[in-house]
Amino acid sequence: MKCPMCGKPLMKDVQHTFCPYCGYLDDGEIIQKYKGNKASDLEIYLGNDYDKIVRNNTFFPSLVLGPLYFCFRGFLLLGLIFQALEIGFWILLSRLGKFGMTANLLLLVAVCISRTFCFIFNNSICIFLYRRQIKKIKKKYPTHYLDKLRAFHSHTVSYVGVFLILFLFLFIVFFYIFISI
Repeated sequence: MKCPMCGKPLMKDVQHTFCPYCGYLDDGEIIQKYKGNKASDLEIYLGNDYDKIVRNNTFFPSLVLGPLYFCFRGFLLLGLIFQALEIGFWILLSRLGKFGMTANLLLLVAVCISRTFCFIFNNSICIFLYRRQIKKIKKKYPTHYLDKLRAFHSHTVSYVGVFLILFLFLFIVFFYIFISI
């Protein structure tokens, strides 16, 4: 069961069902000692992904997907632009090597640098963009924006982005297979 105030899972006690995040009780009251620990708008918007994104615990997807991680998080255009910039950076750095082995080594260095950058900054950029989205929602729905944040929090993972990532991966694999034949 989820809390109607913040959307987090409720806990059950002997007498009540309550929310440990915002202090909501099943009878509509709020536990006083939790009064100062209400869920932030960002926490409501992101739902269960809040802890993973804020604490940067998305090591594997962020490292493997790189800029396409933004597509996964719902920022399709930004992900595609950053992916194009990353590929341009890879090509630029690999062209600096005049011989085959040096070019390959520089390409490996470029991949490591860009993916490390992605791992460090992807979630920070996503949080910034999510806060901008929350401001827009607050401006558009000033009286009942919390309901809209709870309704939108399931949209933090874009299935269109996941499909796009799979399509690009398959395209690259088929392209590589047909080029090598």
